[in-house]
Amino acid sequence: MKIFLLGATPSISAEVGEDPISKLAKTGGNTGNQLIARGLLDRIVYDDISWDHRIDPKAVHERFDMIVVAAANFLFPKFDFGGMADYIERADLPVAIVGLGAQSSNYDPNISLMPGTERFVKVIAERAVSIGVRGPYTQDVLAHRGVHNVMVTGCPSYYMGGPGGISIKLRPFEEIKRISINASRDVIVHSFDKDKMRRLVQGIYSTGVAWKADFIAQSEQSEIRLADKQTKAVDESLKELSAFLADMVPEADVRNWATDHVRVFFDVDDWFSVIKTYDFVFGSRFHGCMIALQRGVPAIVICHDTRTEDMCRFLGMPYVSIVDLNRISVDELYALVDAPTLNARYAELYPIYCNFLKMNRLVVKA
Repeated sequence: MKIFLLGATPSISAEVGEDPISKLAKTGGNTGNQLIARGLLDRIVYDDISWDHRIDPKAVHERFDMIVVAAANFLFPKFDFGGMADYIERADLPVAIVGLGAQSSNYDPNISLMPGTERFVKVIAERAVSIGVRGPYTQDVLAHRGVHNVMVTGCPSYYMGGPGGISIKLRPFEEIKRISINASRDVIVHSFDKDKMRRLVQGIYSTGVAWKADFIAQSEQSEIRLADKQTKAVDESLKELSAFLADMVPEADVRNWATDHVRVFFDVDDWFSVIKTYDFVFGSRFHGCMIALQRGVPAIVICHDTRTEDMCRFLGMPYVSIVDLNRISVDELYALVDAPTLNARYAELYPIYCNFLKMNRLVVKA
């Protein structure tokens, strides 16, 4: 099997001293995307693979057996996937797609998509045996468009542990000393409740300052510049973060914390190495919490939109909706981590996921 990969990629090639925002762009604008591709590729067998999108689609047709799309929240009003639709059509190969998600502030399946993305949906529906989607809401969005060759699989990153599953080590809260947080100020505008989400994100950051927790950035450009420490925009980023927390944390405390505790990982293995050193991880980033669970670290997702809540509910992942959350309390969040439910759900879903991959002409690792 020779695979050409579209969508998320498992790694990037970075130059020495390359600007961090340039590296971020190579991940598709979110370092968490690499976990999607890594999770998908970890479970399948292939003889050759490329994600060099400079290759002409006609050459892709000649050199590869199929196109595999490691998808994310592609179904979003502001995204245009017409270019990917063109590429797939010109390559004219069978398609397997996993992890396609719809993103909205409510569960109305009649979301507006750009013409290019509408065409992308049509193209993959014609070429895939079954479209793997993140949750039931995405399935409804596609059904509303007359696309029914769909199966809810969740995100490929969930399955990267293989048949061994996910094993969380829960300890008494008194033993929780080192925590990591994640959040995004960029997603407030399309959350279930904008005002509440803003307060909760401020609470996540403020808790990080109080606990001297590490903040692991994924797409947040100011935070990524802070983590890089070599860019000229560090002071500007510190001012921006201090202003965001102005009513909650003294500026000096924000600056001291952000200087030492904001991190970013452009390499999945480096991220894995660090994440396992924490006792607890929480925040609004799905993959920031997923990577912790994959290393046995308790984690909980604070869900702010359909993209995260629908998937967490389906996968049995520890989560809480901002609709039901009034404050950020580390001990209360930790108490919500339900390991038995996650373990049972994984055992149920993993064989189903493997059958989905096989149905889509992919060879599953033993």
